[in-house]
Amino acid sequence: MGSWIEAIEARALIIHQELQAARALAVRMGQEPDAISGPYLDMLAKLYREDFAYASLADQADLVARFTGPGVTRPEPPVSLVTGAFSKLRTQIQHIAKSIAGLEDRTVRWPTHLDPHLSGLAYGSLVVGMRVPRPGEVDSQGQLVLEGVTDGLYAAVRDAVRSLPIIPRLIHEEGVSDEVYSLFPDPAVRDTVMLAAHKLAPSKSSKGITDLFLSCPGEEKIAPLPLTKKSREILRQTLVQPSSKRSSGTDSFEGVVREIDLDALRFEIRGVRYQRGIRCIYDDRHKGTVREILDCNVRVSGSYEASADKQPRLVEVETIEILKQPEKQIDLL
Repeated sequence: MGSWIEAIEARALIIHQELQAARALAVRMGQEPDAISGPYLDMLAKLYREDFAYASLADQADLVARFTGPGVTRPEPPVSLVTGAFSKLRTQIQHIAKSIAGLEDRTVRWPTHLDPHLSGLAYGSLVVGMRVPRPGEVDSQGQLVLEGVTDGLYAAVRDAVRSLPIIPRLIHEEGVSDEVYSLFPDPAVRDTVMLAAHKLAPSKSSKGITDLFLSCPGEEKIAPLPLTKKSREILRQTLVQPSSKRSSGTDSFEGVVREIDLDALRFEIRGVRYQRGIRCIYDDRHKGTVREILDCNVRVSGSYEASADKQPRLVEVETIEILKQPEKQIDLL
């Protein structure tokens, strides 16, 4: 049983004990016990109607998102607002999973359309919990959802998703705290998680949702800070301008392009020389080229940032050279 449920049940036990003691005292005082029961019953009703639902969700989820704003405070928020919030959360968890899988394991591709699982809903603004499906789970057709995915890779993906709530706490008026480098020592993982936080933060065009609070298991005692429209702008500026002071040097890297995010101006390469994948950041100069390099063997050059094991992990691309196009398959009639 999870810690949230245990805490709710402990609170319920205290209220029941207080109710029994109050009723016993009323009898001794010659009063009607039911007359003093109302406030205690109201507390229990709220506990089971609202708090228990949230606790059940939090115990099962890898990430809990609470959306607040004028559009979701009403009892019946617009369906488009709810589905849009769900879609954005699902998409970014998918992107994190695909990216971390590509960066950690050269032999595995995380299924593109594999949905994170909805672990529950709770009332009070719009609260949703999602979790990363585990190796060995089966889908509605009885098929393994993550065949070939190791426990280690699953843990890396789950940990990246669970690290999202850290980002809002590092955002200040002047930018993102340098603490982000020690909390995310792997540059590729850091960039992946920060990009997801940027895309999750409410945009200027979002009128119904103003704040997004993220939390995960183990952070019950830490009050979450929100992602806001201001947060989104600060993260955008940070992601567009990688920190030059973190550069490990300048070099060229060869590999096969496996994942491309055209909106975020990122792609990832995998090469036999490297233990893990390399995340590449490009600018508008390379937009035309990048559209043509999926599954190509390329050489990228530019300044890079390495992880603690000296493995190149994040490259700010200056040049891209296509070394080999993917072989075209011939359909036999």
